[in-house]
Amino acid sequence: MNMYLPNSYMEYNKSMFVVGIVGIAALIGIYAFVSITGQAIKDGKTFRVGIILPLSGNAAFYGERTQYGIEIAREKIAKEFPDLDIVVYYGDSAYVPKEGLSAYKQLKDTKEIDAVITAASHVSLAIKPSVEEDGILQMAIFSSAGDYSSLNDLSFRTSTRNEIETEAVAELIRNKGYKRIEIIYINNDFGISFKNAMKKILISQDIDILSEEAIALDTTDYRTILAKMQNEEPDAIFMVGLASQYSEIIKQAHELGIETQFLTMRSAEDPILIRNAGELANGLIYTYPFDATSQTKEIREFSNSFEKKYGTIPDAYAAEGYEGFRLVAYAFEVCSKDYLCVKNYLTNLKDYDSVLGKLSFDENGDVYYDFFVKTVRNGEFVRLD
Repeated sequence: MNMYLPNSYMEYNKSMFVVGIVGIAALIGIYAFVSITGQAIKDGKTFRVGIILPLSGNAAFYGERTQYGIEIAREKIAKEFPDLDIVVYYGDSAYVPKEGLSAYKQLKDTKEIDAVITAASHVSLAIKPSVEEDGILQMAIFSSAGDYSSLNDLSFRTSTRNEIETEAVAELIRNKGYKRIEIIYINNDFGISFKNAMKKILISQDIDILSEEAIALDTTDYRTILAKMQNEEPDAIFMVGLASQYSEIIKQAHELGIETQFLTMRSAEDPILIRNAGELANGLIYTYPFDATSQTKEIREFSNSFEKKYGTIPDAYAAEGYEGFRLVAYAFEVCSKDYLCVKNYLTNLKDYDSVLGKLSFDENGDVYYDFFVKTVRNGEFVRLD
C-alpha cells in the first residue's frame, strides 16, 4: 500500500484495512479501453466520480476555482497511486438546486458514478437524498449549512458548518466594539443557515440585530433595504451571499451616503467584487479559512503546483476542492467500493494534514478548522493581522 496516504491511515482499524486490501486485490482484472477522456481504464480498479459545480451563473468563479483545485489533486493522486484510475465527469449546477440534481441523475444513470463531489449548500442538500438512495459517497465542498450534517452515513464535507465561521465573525464584531448590527442574507439554505447561526451567537453576546433582510439570487436593487438600515444607524452591516451582490450593495450604499462598516465572510474573495466595486471595496472586512502564503509543507506544495499550472495563487475554494478530491481518492484506494469501509475510513480519519489544517471528521461527516480576518486594501485581498 502506498505510504503517501495520510499519517492517520496507519492507525486505521486493522480489520477494515484488511477488507480494503482484499477488496482492491479482488478487483484487479482485465484491462478495458474506453473513449472517455481518451484514457485506458482498468475494470478492477476504476472509480468514476461525478463533480457538480456552479460552472456558469453568478457563482461561476467559485466553481472554476474549485475545479482548478480538483485538477491539481488529480495530478497529485496520479503520481502517488499510478495504479488507481479515477475517471472524472463534470456537471454544471449553475448554482441552482434543480440543475444540480438533474446533473447528478444524468451522471448516475449514464456514467454509473461511484461517488459525487457537490458544491454549494443548497445544491448539495438537493442532491443528497438521491445520493443516499443510491448508496454512494458524497463529498460536499463550500457547503456549510447545518442541515447537511447527518449521522453515520456516506455524506462528508470539507467545509466547516456555518456555526464555526460565525464564531470568527462574532469575535471580529466584539473586537471592533460593535453593538448594533444589520444583516443582509441570500435567501437560500446557505444564507439562511449562516444568518441563523450569526443571530444566535450575537444575541447570546448582547449584540443587537436591528434587522435581517433577505435578498434573492437575482436581486440587483438594494436601495430600499439600505435606506431603511441607514435610518437605524447601525455600527456595521453584515452581508452573506455572493461577491457579485456585495459589490452592488457597497456601490448603492455609497450612492446613499452610507459610511457604515461592511462585514462579510469567505465568499467575498472573488475578483468580481473589486472589478465591480472598484476602490469602494477597500476596507471591507471578512473571515477566511485558507492562507496560500503559509509555509507549511502541504500549503507550499499545493500553492506552488497551483501557481505553476494556473499562474495565480489558490484560494479557499480551490483548497476545498483539492482536499475533497484527495479524500475521495484515499478512501477508494483503501476500500475499493466497499462503502462500509469507506464510511469507517473517513469517519476514523484523525488529524489529517490538509491545506486547511489538521482535519478530522466527526460522526456527522463534519470537519473543523480555524478562520482569520482579511480585508480589501488597494484593490487586493490581504490578511488583516
